[in-house]
Amino acid sequence: MLVLKSTLPFIAIALFLLALVSRQRREGLSCFSAAFGWLFFAGYCYFDAAGLFARGEYFDASMAFVFLIFAVTLALLLLITKGEDIIPLFSTATDTRIGADLDRGVISEELKSKFKANRLPAPAPGSVRRIRENEWLLATDEPGAGRGYIAVAGSKSGSGKVTISIYKNRRIRDILFTVTKIAFISAVFYFPFAEIPAIGNALIFLTAKLTTLTINQFDCNVYLVPPSYIYTSNSAFHEFYKPIEIILACTAIQSMVLFTGLAFGVDAPLKRAIKAFLVSVPVIYGLNLIRNIFVCEAYFGEMFGEPAHSFYVAHGVIARIGVFISLVIIAYAVFVILPEALELVEDFFRVITYPFKHLYL
Repeated sequence: MLVLKSTLPFIAIALFLLALVSRQRREGLSCFSAAFGWLFFAGYCYFDAAGLFARGEYFDASMAFVFLIFAVTLALLLLITKGEDIIPLFSTATDTRIGADLDRGVISEELKSKFKANRLPAPAPGSVRRIRENEWLLATDEPGAGRGYIAVAGSKSGSGKVTISIYKNRRIRDILFTVTKIAFISAVFYFPFAEIPAIGNALIFLTAKLTTLTINQFDCNVYLVPPSYIYTSNSAFHEFYKPIEIILACTAIQSMVLFTGLAFGVDAPLKRAIKAFLVSVPVIYGLNLIRNIFVCEAYFGEMFGEPAHSFYVAHGVIARIGVFISLVIIAYAVFVILPEALELVEDFFRVITYPFKHLYL
C-alpha cells in the first residue's frame, strides 16, 4: 500500500506532462490525460488523508480531503469540457473594419448589433483581448452571472465574408489547463522531497543545520544529531524531555512549491515571473527558519512555562498565526507583480461556482 501511494503522484506528473505537451495537436487526448492525472492525484490524497486520520492528525487529514475533492472536481470539469463545442454565430459580408477594430481592442457597432440579433449580451467597447491570429477574447456581462468571456474565432474568405464562431468551452479549458500546469510544476518540485527519502532527508538536514547554526550565533547551546534532531547542550533537560525533530513540513516546502508553480505557471513575461518567485520562495524559506528558531528557543528556554506547553504555544499558536499573516502578505505581493495570477483565481472560482449555462466561455 505504501508503494502504491508513493507511485500515484509520479503517474499524475507523467499524465500532466502528456496533457500539456499534446494539447496543441490532440486536445481531446490532452483533456483525458489531464483528467486522469487529477484522479491519480486524488487517489494519493485519499491514502494521505487516511494515514493522517489514523494518526489523529485531523486538521491535516481534513486538508488532504479538501485537495481530494478539488482534484476530482477538476477531473470532471476537464471531461465535461473536452469537446470543442463550436457554435457558429453569424456570417456576414463586410469590409475589414471589424477585424481592424478587434485588433485595436474596440468592438464595432456592426459587431454589437450582430450579438444583439443572436440574443447575446453586447460586449462593452474596449473589452477585447487578442489571443492569437484571428482569435480574440470578448468580455461580456450576463444578468445574475457576473463577468464572463467569449472566445471568438474570425475567418475571412476571399470574397470579403467574415465568419464569427463561439467556442463555448475553450476559455474553461484554458483555465483548467493553466491550473494543471501550476499543479505540474508544483508536483515536480514537491513529490521527490515527499516520497524519496534521500532527497527529503537532505532538505531536512539543510534546514536543521541552518537552524542550529543561527541559534548558536546567539546562544551557543544547541547541537544537531543528523539528519533532523536538535538537542540543547543542557544534558539535564534531556533526562525528562525529547529533542526537537525537524520534519519535512518544517522546511516550508509545500508553500514554496505552490508559489513556484503559481509564478511560472501563469501566462506572464519571464521577467515578472522571476520577480514573483524571488519575493515569495526565498522569503518563505527565510521566515520559516525564523519560525524554527523561535520554536526551539521557546521549547528549550521554557519561554511559556514547562517545555511541552511552551512548544504548543510557540508552534501551534504563535507560529501558525505568523505563517498565515506572512503568506497573505506574500500572496498580495505576488498578485501585484503577477495580476495574471489573480485573474486566474477569479476565473477559476467563477468556473466552479456558476452553472455552465450561465457562462459564455
